[in-house]
Order: sequence, then structure tokens, then C-alpha cells
Amino acid sequence: MPRATHRVRVCGIHELPPGTVRRLRTMPPVAVFNVAGRLYAIDDVCSHAYAILSEGHFDGTSLECPMHMSRFDVRNGEPLCPPATEPLRTHQVEVTGDEIVVHVDISNA
Repeated sequence: MPRATHRVRVCGIHELPPGTVRRLRTMPPVAVFNVAGRLYAIDDVCSHAYAILSEGHFDGTSLECPMHMSRFDVRNGEPLCPPATEPLRTHQVEVTGDEIVVHVDISNA
């Protein structure tokens, strides 16, 4: 069965330079990352316990949870260290003209 998604404009491409993150206040919350010019989107709530991940430390491809110090790979949502063991959902990102758009997965949100 296809995933249920809705398109959300994030910002202009120039507003999300490499090494930065943008939080979307969608349901579910999503964070969009620019990793050396490549864009990735993952759920913005830690899979271990409720914490807003975009408020954590983002370095390279790694994002550290501000509450429990779990780390996640922003490219695929995989946990890199405990206490988190469950991956985060990823969301499709596209660039249309100079606009960043995310297809937020709302199935089972």
C-alpha cells in the first residue's frame, strides 16, 4: 500500500545552506537537513523518548538527541548509539525551482 503523504514547502534553497537544519511544525514534526548540498528529511522526535531532535547537535551526517545523547544518521534515520534503538522515518525531499519541498509521510503518524 502506498504511503500517505502531503507536500510541504520548507523554504528557498538559499535559506538552508550546507550544515544547517530546518524544523517543520507538521504532524508529525519533520526536520530537513542540508548535508554538503544534499537534502534529507526525518521525523523530528526521538524514537527513544520525546525530545525535539532539531534542537540537538548536528554535525556532518550525525544528529545528537538533546535529551538522552542518542545519535541518528540524518540520511536514513538509523540510530547510531543507545539508548535509541528504533530508526526514525524518512521523508522524500525535492527541489522545485529554488524551493525545497518535503513529502511528509502521514501514514501511522
